[in-house]
Amino acid sequence: MINHIKAALFVSAWASFAVAGSFDGITEPIEQAKIGFTIPGKIDSIWVKEGDMVRKGDTLMNLVKTEDELRVQVTKVTAGDVSGVVSAKAKMDTYEKDYKAIKKLFETSTSISAEQVWEKELNYNVAKAEWENAKVNKSKDTLEYNLARAQLDKQFLIAPFDGEIVSISKNKSESVEALTPVLEIADVRTCRLTAYILANKTTGFKVGQQVKLQLNGGNRSLIKKGKIEFISPLVDKSSMLRTVKVIFDNKDHAVKPGVTGKILLK
Repeated sequence: MINHIKAALFVSAWASFAVAGSFDGITEPIEQAKIGFTIPGKIDSIWVKEGDMVRKGDTLMNLVKTEDELRVQVTKVTAGDVSGVVSAKAKMDTYEKDYKAIKKLFETSTSISAEQVWEKELNYNVAKAEWENAKVNKSKDTLEYNLARAQLDKQFLIAPFDGEIVSISKNKSESVEALTPVLEIADVRTCRLTAYILANKTTGFKVGQQVKLQLNGGNRSLIKKGKIEFISPLVDKSSMLRTVKVIFDNKDHAVKPGVTGKILLK
């Protein structure tokens, strides 16, 4: 089956060049994606409609998120409460001063016993350990808050790039599964034409080179300039074709991605 397809491509490519000095290709948006949530849930809000233009980072949908919002609020309060660390630090500082003072007296007089110095040192070391533990616990609280925020972020479907909403396959209040596409977005302002060209006709091509394109614009063909984006380093040995990709400007939306076009070599 694959060999038949390659043979058909070879016949089409050769016939196209022989007749019109061109090679056929298919157009597509420069960026296109079917996206969904990474977690299961129920849709709470849909913020866009089909045909809307959106910017990268815009919120497109969100799931019911009450529980996750509460978890963020609780962990935020806990992470922001530093009273335990401050209290432990104050206690440690007090014991440290006591220990240093009595140690100095012990070294300069005979009124202080070694046992008293040892007791003050022990108190200081215990207080220091409690302060270190308080800092560790506060770091854990901060991590819990960050994890809660990350989980809440998963409830939102965000635009991965600037583009137009092509389709929405779910309605509000419907359940969704993780990693199941619910929306399609595409940026058609810049498009790509992919063509398969006889290898011996690509020797003069180079990435960045401008070429002329003939594109199907509906009732009439459109002529646009494009720039070669990619030339395959390999030649298909069964068809002797090379893949060539050309990008072209489509801000006027004159070309509907998916239609055919030609790279004109003459």
